[in-house]
Amino acid sequence: MAKILLVDDHEVFCLTFSEMIRRLGHDCDTSLSLGEAEKAIGRTCYDMVFLDVSLPDGNGLDFIAQVLNTECKPEVTVLTANGDKGSAERALRAGAWDYLLKPIRFRELQVLLERTLRLRDSKKSLRNDKQFERSSIVGNSPQLEKCLDQVAIAAQGGGNILITGETGTGKELFARAIHQNSARAGREFIVVDCTNLPRTLAESLLFGHEKGSFTGAQEAREGLFKQADGGTIFLDEIGDLDLDIQKSLLRVLQEKKFRPLSSKREISSDFRLIAATNRDLEEMVRQGRFRSDLYYRLRTHVIKLPALRERAGDIPLLIDYYVEKTCANQSIPAKKASQDFLDVLLRYDWPGNVRELANVVYSSVHNAIYDDVLNPYHFPIEIRMFVAAGKIEASDDAAPRERAREKAPLAVYAPGSCQLQKLRDVRKVTINSMEEMYLKELVGICGSSVRKACKMSGLSRARLYELLQKHNISLKGR
Repeated sequence: MAKILLVDDHEVFCLTFSEMIRRLGHDCDTSLSLGEAEKAIGRTCYDMVFLDVSLPDGNGLDFIAQVLNTECKPEVTVLTANGDKGSAERALRAGAWDYLLKPIRFRELQVLLERTLRLRDSKKSLRNDKQFERSSIVGNSPQLEKCLDQVAIAAQGGGNILITGETGTGKELFARAIHQNSARAGREFIVVDCTNLPRTLAESLLFGHEKGSFTGAQEAREGLFKQADGGTIFLDEIGDLDLDIQKSLLRVLQEKKFRPLSSKREISSDFRLIAATNRDLEEMVRQGRFRSDLYYRLRTHVIKLPALRERAGDIPLLIDYYVEKTCANQSIPAKKASQDFLDVLLRYDWPGNVRELANVVYSSVHNAIYDDVLNPYHFPIEIRMFVAAGKIEASDDAAPRERAREKAPLAVYAPGSCQLQKLRDVRKVTINSMEEMYLKELVGICGSSVRKACKMSGLSRARLYELLQKHNISLKGR
């Protein structure tokens, strides 16, 4: 018997819905507002929450994260009387399990409950297993937990897996986690970077070749697909593969057989494929740049990784993890981050995601080699320039377009126009302006001390003088 909460402001619907739930053998509580729902999830551990979009005290979509953040992490299904594709997409991105239109039929509800509760039981079993290996994946946000649930499920199967997400979100880490939690964990995990795969050598590298099959082939060589026999092959940035290679790959996926270059015999390989991309493969299919048959064959399991800005609650944990890791790996005395250090990184937008955060922490730890506490002046110069230029601002009450214009550096918009200028022009002006603002701030702090200015900025003495001369700035007292 499951414990279910319905959040809806229509009392008649609440009565009808809760009666259907009870007929299906489950308990159902109802809340007529988000305020009531907040109290309910605080005192009761629910397995599922059905959440209406339009409520008297707010939008149900904004409440999803709070529901998923509770200890029980119930599955959320969003309800609405109006079909809205944008709301459906937003609900699913926020972590909702499903999205249903009213009125809801009894059979439809029965099927949804059975499927959802069965999946919930499976996730509990898989994730509660003490042997589940996170593979250095750090965080406990609802968005990350959802991905880990998908990892646990995908690891138990044998189908192809497609991992999508922005650059730096950790696609290879998640691929390794799938491999390490699968029956293939003791075998090879082969990584192929499709971005750096030479077109002329791609088939040779992937499928192998015989001696003399091309100039320089002085001996036969086993391909990467054969090396992955019994294990997993990870094709990173598969969207960069040439169309001809995509065709060859499709046949290998279908038959698990291939012929090395210049060979007359076919070779079998029992591999599992995990592919990853930061591109929109569906759009590439429409443009004819990616094979539709290969795309659909890759999609047995799809795991979309959230950008770091979408799981900002994990940032403090990630900072602690990378500070500790950097200190341990580099034999540096232990350090901790100050609140000011954390505050800046919590407000930064992280276009490079976790990879960028790891690099910022790595640089900061090395800049603080003689200090026990990390502070904002230990940041690499790019982040310090960002801070000095005033690009990190709290402007919650500003309209989105006004906020974008406020954050846009200098001449992003053409004078007297709403048109954006060319990126290369904006970049040049922006860098010059940020340099000047940073240097003025630096001189204001350090006065005439060249040594202090060099230490704080990370610049060499020669480079500091060069930049000061460029912007016609003098050190105080000189």
